Amino acid sequence: MLVIGIVFLLLVVVFAVQNAQVVPITFLSWGLNISLALVVLGSASLGVIVGAVWAWFRGIPARGKAKDLARELQQQIEARQNAERAVQDMLQSKENHEPTEDKIAR
Repeated sequence: MLVIGIVFLLLVVVFAVQNAQVVPITFLSWGLNISLALVVLGSASLGVIVGAVWAWFRGIPARGKAKDLARELQQQIEARQNAERAVQDMLQSKENHEPTEDKIAR
């Protein structure tokens, strides 16, 4: 993806440099004369910014789901550790209450 972005950037820069003449730009009642290179570079930059913001907004649900899954995983890990501790405690308790050979010999 990075390579595609770099190639696109190079193509935009080459196009902008080759088309550096001044052109009239109008928007609603506003107008000015500006270099076509600046128009091209500005439009490409605006497109990248809008695309990045759009991708960020589209990723919000996925990031929320990832957080929920990470939280659930942590809870499962803690539950497993608690269960392992309980089993170890039960085994130790059982060993302490079983008669040993020394106790039987007496």
